[in-house]
Amino acid sequence: MVRSMSDRKAQEWRQRLVRVENSRHTINGFCRQEGVSPQSFYLWRKRLAQSPVAKQAAVQSADAFRPVRVLPAGGVSVQLPGGTQLVVPTSDAESLRLVIESLARIDAERLGDSRPC
Repeated sequence: MVRSMSDRKAQEWRQRLVRVENSRHTINGFCRQEGVSPQSFYLWRKRLAQSPVAKQAAVQSADAFRPVRVLPAGGVSVQLPGGTQLVVPTSDAESLRLVIESLARIDAERLGDSRPC
């Protein structure tokens, strides 16, 4: 019984972590909306990130296609999970290159990956 309760709780938190990625709220605002403490949120996020299942999913996710939308105004728009939107003009190739390299490096570091972009 303890195992099934733990599995159920972990699944509940996995779903919550997906919802927070699609939310435009801050972590504190999201936790308030969900009725959980920010401390619990960070504890579960860390706990689930360290699980073998999460690491495998992260590797598969890193290899997945990431949509990029080229705007008619000549810019590339990147929508981050926290709601931040970044627009880089395509006319400035050097800035665009730096943004892409930086995002790729940060993403690889987040996954604990040392692969170059």
